[in-house]
Amino acid sequence: MGLWDINNVSADLIRNLAEQSGNSNNRFAVAKAVGFSSDYAKILSQQIAQLEQDVQAASEDISTQDQELTASNNMEVIETIKRFRPDGSIMITTYKDGKIDSTTKIKPHLVPMPDYDAPPTPEGDPEVKMEPKLSLAQLLML
Repeated sequence: MGLWDINNVSADLIRNLAEQSGNSNNRFAVAKAVGFSSDYAKILSQQIAQLEQDVQAASEDISTQDQELTASNNMEVIETIKRFRPDGSIMITTYKDGKIDSTTKIKPHLVPMPDYDAPPTPEGDPEVKMEPKLSLAQLLML
């Protein structure tokens, strides 16, 4: 029990207090209370021992929880990043623990659009350029 062993100390403590007070009535009360105080000391020491056991169990629980947390932190981290490129394509990169695991490039559907900024063709029609277009359904599937 360590520091809290009070079975033998309590009777001596009560006697010393009674002697210091010097009152005969106190000595009589102390003599009657010595048996009671030792019973009280036993009960008190049992309660203190129970509290020490509870604290020990709680500290063990906390240490096991810390070990579980460190074990759960060892799980790999998977992160997916989508990048929309200037040409209309989408690059999907998957990282595991900070390292590239896979890269997927989705090319858009190209649609012919008239380019009025370019010089016209010899037939007089505007130049045609292919522009990337993704449908709404394709964007929602990403």
